[in-house]
Amino acid sequence: MKMKEKIKQFYQSHKYIWVAIIYFLCYLPWYFGIQQRDPSHFFDMHVVLDGMIPFVPAFIDVYMYWFLFVFGTGLFVFLYDKEEFYKFCLMLFGGMTICLIIFTIFPTTFDYRPAHITGTPVEKFFLNLVYSADKPTNVFPSIHVYNSLGCAIILTHSKKFKGSKKMFFFAWISAIMITLSTMFVKQHSCMDAFAAMIICFIMYQVTYGPFETWRQKVNAKENAVYQNN
Repeated sequence: MKMKEKIKQFYQSHKYIWVAIIYFLCYLPWYFGIQQRDPSHFFDMHVVLDGMIPFVPAFIDVYMYWFLFVFGTGLFVFLYDKEEFYKFCLMLFGGMTICLIIFTIFPTTFDYRPAHITGTPVEKFFLNLVYSADKPTNVFPSIHVYNSLGCAIILTHSKKFKGSKKMFFFAWISAIMITLSTMFVKQHSCMDAFAAMIICFIMYQVTYGPFETWRQKVNAKENAVYQNN
């Protein structure tokens, strides 16, 4: 089979990629649009516990690992199973949309980055990269934390890994470490992480409750039509 035909065949069996493409075409302008607002009157999310959490530059490596963890999870479910990809999209995109709505009506800030950045050359590079690219605004809830928890849920509930102790520890240790990293590199308040956990719990109930039931009914109808034909 020629490469062109293989690509066409792959696209025909993975058309659901448009769910993610269409979402990000809406998400990105919204997110970066509200990032342009004047933060002078934003609500400061700093609480007493944040002052007790030290700045640990080594955690920037874990913070950057988030990109690999989330992308890897999304790629896995996209290639592995359409239904699990739909759950991934609902879980992550649903929560991210809730975060955007909160950002819009309740703008927040957490500007407690160190005046002097320490660490190894690599850590300094990534810290400067993150600090320059990501404004310390619209932090509550933390999308970084939310997506990490969401990916852990998706992986541990996957048909391929369900019941796997190795995947359970990998997914949840990754999510926990990434959550801690947001606070140790002073990107988020502990309140941002806590809010993300609440939203994640709500979206978990939706994704593996009503949505899963609805998809099972849809699949049953599709299979019935296929068998009749």
